[in-house]
Amino acid sequence: MRILVTGHTGFKGSWLSLILNELGHEVSGLSLSPEGESHFELSRISDCIQSDLRADIRSYSLVEDFIKETDPEFIFHLAAQPLVKASYR
Repeated sequence: MRILVTGHTGFKGSWLSLILNELGHEVSGLSLSPEGESHFELSRISDCIQSDLRADIRSYSLVEDFIKETDPEFIFHLAAQPLVKASYR
């Protein structure tokens, strides 16, 4: 199954991407680049991602184009700003 994970470079998204790949799914990811030594980088999850777009999910045209390109059968939307004060800005 083709699956798109938004927020795939975050903690939960990277684990989900890894598990989905291990289950035999074709995983694509859309999110910002990870900061510092993240689980995504340390676990080399980029090796199991079919398509990897680093972009802001608020960019409608980029998201729309990526969805058309990857043609996912299922989308997990995990992209978020986990820091409350930063999300207000």
